[in-house]
Amino acid sequence: MSRFVPGTVLVTLLASCWSFAHGAIVELVPTGQFEVQGSEVHRSLQLPAAFLVSPSPFGRPVFITTGPLTARLLVPARLSRDEADPEIVRVDTSGPQEDFLSVRPDGENLIVDRNGLTMTLKASPPLLGDRTLEELIRALPDYRRGAARYTPDPASLAKLRHVQPTELLVVFGSWCPHCAEAVPRLVRVLQDVRDAPITVTFHGVPHDGTRDPVTDDLHVTGLPTAIVRRDGKELARMEGDQWASPERSLLTLVATPARSAGGTH
Repeated sequence: MSRFVPGTVLVTLLASCWSFAHGAIVELVPTGQFEVQGSEVHRSLQLPAAFLVSPSPFGRPVFITTGPLTARLLVPARLSRDEADPEIVRVDTSGPQEDFLSVRPDGENLIVDRNGLTMTLKASPPLLGDRTLEELIRALPDYRRGAARYTPDPASLAKLRHVQPTELLVVFGSWCPHCAEAVPRLVRVLQDVRDAPITVTFHGVPHDGTRDPVTDDLHVTGLPTAIVRRDGKELARMEGDQWASPERSLLTLVATPARSAGGTH
């Protein structure tokens, strides 16, 4: 779970203690969370994050890892696209590791440099305010992809389709790497139980320490947090490890009695 601290997702990624643990083949998909002027950016779905920037000012695609922080040029033979889904790009990281570039953090950006030629990778502006499920996955293709990779527990899904009318408020940061892993799991669950009496609002918060009225009012201190309500009364919250299996956690939480007036928002 991420706490509310200043800095973008790139700062958060670089400050974390991951080491690069991908296999020889790294799978990347288009991302709306990062940008390079004049280029298309792909991002790995798993942490630690890896990025593919193509085309690049260096004449060849650039592959960037965050754990450890490295950047290098790729020959075309190392790249392949999925025949069933051309948006997916696979990078072969086996064999000799060569053609490295200089890469360094610069505030909230990553600067890649070679012989005085530079390229800047930066986080896109955060997604703020309330969004429906459809608006969320349209704005963040990474979440749509992450959702497709998650397989919820069928028995829990079957029971969720018959719960009492329930409201969910999901507080997240589009810049938050923990949200990028956890929230798509809930997205998949909600997609699979579309006919259930569950309404959901996703609320995006800023990353630069700016106060957010919703999080202040509800005393949300970590991301992501899903607030479960019924008839306007808070039942419970999904936080931390509960996001590992959101369908099971949600099924448990919707059975929780409403909180007393002192804990109702």
